[in-house]
Amino acid sequence: MRALTKRGKNAQSHPPNFAEKVDSLLFMARFILEGSTDPFLRVDLTQGDMIHAESGAMASMSSTLELKGKARGGMLSGLMRKALAGESFFMQEISAELGDGTVRLAPSVPGEVRVIDLTNDCWFVGDGGFLACDDEITLETKRQKLSGALLGGTGGLFILKATGTGSLAVSAFGAITEVELNGQDELIVDNGHVVAWQDTLEYTPSISTKNSGGILSKLGGSLKSGEGVVMRFSGRGRVLVSSRSRPSFISWLVPQLPSKK
Repeated sequence: MRALTKRGKNAQSHPPNFAEKVDSLLFMARFILEGSTDPFLRVDLTQGDMIHAESGAMASMSSTLELKGKARGGMLSGLMRKALAGESFFMQEISAELGDGTVRLAPSVPGEVRVIDLTNDCWFVGDGGFLACDDEITLETKRQKLSGALLGGTGGLFILKATGTGSLAVSAFGAITEVELNGQDELIVDNGHVVAWQDTLEYTPSISTKNSGGILSKLGGSLKSGEGVVMRFSGRGRVLVSSRSRPSFISWLVPQLPSKK
């Protein structure tokens, strides 16, 4: 993980104290939501700042900013995500090369945007949930468990791991609600509604909400109830859940489309 220093300075070998944390935050881009329904994510950058955004997210930006395409999580990981999960190969790298500037980012689907402030911690982001982050945030592509990968309705074979200190913006289809677990209860969420979660939580993909029975029994029950794949969360931490599911919406939408003759 990158040390928390102003860009351009050498990394510190010792843990940052409070003053160094404040200095680091002062030179980070500012993430601001504009609008109440289907908002823009406005990011104000000072010269030398850089952010990363989902491919195609840029709606407008100052002429002082420069936009480049970059393979998400490295060339190999990008190729794997594209081939196996059908996701975007590139992400946008936006930097303030010529001076201060502002960029406005828009998610690919209508819904809420949530900015998460990370302080030396880590979040996992599900399929399609990533919108943008500070350059101080390290992004890694993480392969899911084989069972979850084969049976997952969303998330495909990979999820995104965001680590560090700075702002992480996620988006969802519909509204976002936050559920906090206290270490005593287990939370079951339909996989299509999972947006992001803290790495302090244990998570397991499952093909049924049942706690008992073999895989064939669970699969049969899942097909009858239409519940699909679920994620089981336990421990202490926060989970962001969306009010709409893209796979469910697509399943509803496709039969409504006129057929080709």
